[in-house]
Amino acid sequence: MIATQDSTVSAPAPFGVDLAPLRDSREQGDITDRVTFQPGLALLADPALGIRGSWRSPAGRLLELEIATAGHGDWMALHLTLDPPDLTALTYLGFACTGVAPAPHVIRPCLRSGEPDGGFVDTFFDRHILTRTDPVAHVDALHLQTRRRVPQTAPWRELVLFLPTASLCWHLHDLRVFAA
Repeated sequence: MIATQDSTVSAPAPFGVDLAPLRDSREQGDITDRVTFQPGLALLADPALGIRGSWRSPAGRLLELEIATAGHGDWMALHLTLDPPDLTALTYLGFACTGVAPAPHVIRPCLRSGEPDGGFVDTFFDRHILTRTDPVAHVDALHLQTRRRVPQTAPWRELVLFLPTASLCWHLHDLRVFAA
């Protein structure tokens, strides 16, 4: 809570991994089918894609991806660990991001909820992220009461951004998760 003279305003606690350290850093590395950019943020891809490339995180921006595919595969995605796994008191869960790409791409965001038996449930957001040559902001939210497939409690959760299974360049300037 943030107390002011006139009222008390609630400040939401971070819902996902704190990405500020990566956003404020100057990191870089190679792309493979399993890359951890920082604890809680990773790129995972079908090994059949044979992805290669590079990534960097220039100061003030989250992540710049340069990915080349050499094969055919079924999936490639950014995974962001979310907390807490209990959504009982929430009405909305959403995210906002800003990015740019030299070519148009469609990115499919989803909320992945772990199941006690080891499986998971994917709930896709209504709107796809469409990349453009100009920086564009994207905001979307799930209304949890109308999404029956979203379990109220789960052992773990992730925001998953499914990328195209083809070569791509995407500069993700910012990514924030919010809940209300």
